[in-house]
Amino acid sequence: MKKRKGFAIVVVMFFAFAISIIMFALLRHNSNLSSQTKLTIYQMQAYYLAQSGMQLAKLHIYLLPKEIYNYYQNNPESSDNRNALDKCNSALYYPLDMKGTQRVKFKYDLFKNENTDDDIFPYEGNFNVTKLKYLLSDQNMKMTQDSYNIEIQASISMGKGKEKNITLEENFIVSRFAGR
Repeated sequence: MKKRKGFAIVVVMFFAFAISIIMFALLRHNSNLSSQTKLTIYQMQAYYLAQSGMQLAKLHIYLLPKEIYNYYQNNPESSDNRNALDKCNSALYYPLDMKGTQRVKFKYDLFKNENTDDDIFPYEGNFNVTKLKYLLSDQNMKMTQDSYNIEIQASISMGKGKEKNITLEENFIVSRFAGR
């Protein structure tokens, strides 16, 4: 009889140990999943910020196709460091912070359940046109078309001094006279 009592204690201890290992594995998996979700959200924010920078750069070129073309024709340099859209940089504009025209450092975390004011801007990020390269013109078309290569770099703040950077590059053609 005494042997069976000791055996029951061993069985209970084994099951308790097995359950604690399973719980530890589940908690660890949950924390990894949480950090991966945060990273994915930051990547998406950087990607869409870069996409908005790309749209702004294209808008500048579509609205001023002759002026952009003349810039490259009147500045014939051998290096590719020329950038007609170097002022297409989000750091030059104020964020939509609803607090007027002064820049404010925001303390906001998307992943904490703290109450935040509705009038603060929760996201920080910048984009700029790092490269706008004039490729070629097709003079044989009814409307002269110019080809450009645009490179946009976007960076967002992930908190605690960390940043997420992403670079988008795209080639496109614009009519010098119609803008599209």
